[in-house]
Amino acid sequence: MSVSSIDYVYERVLELGSRLIRLHPTYSRPSAQKEAQLLIQQALEQEGWTTYMDVFTVSELRSRDLMRHPWEYNSFYKDGLEMIKHNLYAVADSGRPGPTLILNGHIDVDILNSSADADDLPWNTKGDIVGGKLQGRGATDMLIGLSSLVYALSLCKERFTKGKLIFTSVVDEEIGGNGSIRACEWLKDNGYAPARQEPIEVVIAEPTNTTICTSSLGFLPFKLHIQSRSIHMNAQQHNQIAEIASLLHAINTFKGEHEGLNLNIGIITGGTDPSLPVQDLHMEGVIASDSRYTIRAIKEAFEQAVLTYTVQYPNLVIEPMESHGMKFGKALEQEVFPSSCDASVFQYFGYQTVIFGPGRLAQAHTEDEYIDLDDVKSYIQSLKELLIDFFG
Repeated sequence: MSVSSIDYVYERVLELGSRLIRLHPTYSRPSAQKEAQLLIQQALEQEGWTTYMDVFTVSELRSRDLMRHPWEYNSFYKDGLEMIKHNLYAVADSGRPGPTLILNGHIDVDILNSSADADDLPWNTKGDIVGGKLQGRGATDMLIGLSSLVYALSLCKERFTKGKLIFTSVVDEEIGGNGSIRACEWLKDNGYAPARQEPIEVVIAEPTNTTICTSSLGFLPFKLHIQSRSIHMNAQQHNQIAEIASLLHAINTFKGEHEGLNLNIGIITGGTDPSLPVQDLHMEGVIASDSRYTIRAIKEAFEQAVLTYTVQYPNLVIEPMESHGMKFGKALEQEVFPSSCDASVFQYFGYQTVIFGPGRLAQAHTEDEYIDLDDVKSYIQSLKELLIDFFG
């Protein structure tokens, strides 16, 4: 394809991405998610894809052992089991045997806060281009990456002479991955399960600064609870301060003893009166790990570290992921994606996966989120080259 074709795709990606940003398709705006999927569907069909809209609820998922329960993590998601959701799939078939490449992205944008996202649109959803940057919530994570995948067929059409391209735009990535679980069930039901003679790989366009990431982090939320009896401060029989300090020391020691593991405490609540020892102290956090640990191993080690306390794990657990021997991007240096994503879902279903997208992860989930236009164009050029190499 000519240089002008790259420019054509670049302009279309920015246009589509800007429109998606303005829709602000967060969890609390399911109608906006549907509208965003319809907008992508229209663009896909104009590019020559055959599309399928999948309307479902989480309660319909068959993979019960894998299904996430975000309502256990935060009550904001309490209606998530029966909320109507929309995934979008598209297929381009060359008509000849060959490899299959699944292109995956998520339409949901992480909420800014529950009050701002439930009613009026927050200030940063205009999708404007200012000073060489496309601004707006979701620009980096990951509406521009998703928009780029829409035009993958155009980028490799001249060399797409064998195999299949499959596009999946899913919901609920930001709350565990139920949308990708549903997509994998659809792929299996419709005959796209892995076959020994027909290799299948997945590319997820999360922001990697246009580098190839063959592994991603696990995600393990936890909750700890400390109970104490309410006794006046001048008659204390229990050293609450020492107990809390001991627990925090144990958690910090656990973190320091495990290389490749990150731990954050994000919520500490409890108590009713400054003059009384805090009752029912609740501590909530997240442990993230690379692929040298399994979630089971982390649980066992953490429970040993905080032995006298009961630990609860909300069902939003994501295993770390590592892929080997993939064709897509094999000539490039491989890195670790420093976050969790839906890669482990696809691996669970038997698909080798890489993470490869435009933008920098540090720009994601911020109030002034943006993506550099130069990064977008660079990603489109790299995506074209890698697609041609994959199907060549």
